[in-house]
Amino acid sequence: MKDLDVKYFEHIPVVPNRNLILIKLGYRKGITALSEKDNRFIDSEINRALLLCNARGAFCYCHINNHLTNKVVLENGIELNSEKLSSFLHNCNEVVLMASTLGREISDNIAEAIKNGNAASGLILDAVASQVADMALDWMVILINKIIKIKGKTLTKRRFSPGYGDLDLFNQKIIYDMLNLKKMDISITDKFMLEPEKSVIAIAGIEVLHG
Repeated sequence: MKDLDVKYFEHIPVVPNRNLILIKLGYRKGITALSEKDNRFIDSEINRALLLCNARGAFCYCHINNHLTNKVVLENGIELNSEKLSSFLHNCNEVVLMASTLGREISDNIAEAIKNGNAASGLILDAVASQVADMALDWMVILINKIIKIKGKTLTKRRFSPGYGDLDLFNQKIIYDMLNLKKMDISITDKFMLEPEKSVIAIAGIEVLHG
């Protein structure tokens, strides 16, 4: 089995959208009232969260050897069993496997805030971390699109992750190993959950641009 050429990023610069963080916290424009004190607290916690987040990432290209109704066979004979994933990738001959993580410090601080009864602080830290983890994937998608556009290709507009639809969470371990995420200080549990918690794995297809 040949090793895949995995690219690693030790620092991904992302700035979350404050409005999206507020929406995740339940804020509704014109309905939810925030005092000046509330806004100061929220901004302070957002800034603290950003200091605690160390966004890093990894990705690799992988050829699709075969499409079947209920699975996709990648190079090295690796099988991802999922009808929905196979349908999602029906126009693709390659995939990009990717992952992002924020490190352990932000997760530890979220857990500590909740444990100490600081629910508001914990919720804000969690909302920021969730957005930053997704934005780290977005950052890689933009970079990859710039690279493959030269070859007349583009990534699928959506991403697919283990645990979504009929793609069993077990596949998280397969991609974890392919990307060698241990190198990024990410571990995986016996139930195929990633640690630290704010770590994400995703699959995107590579399509040929038309027109």
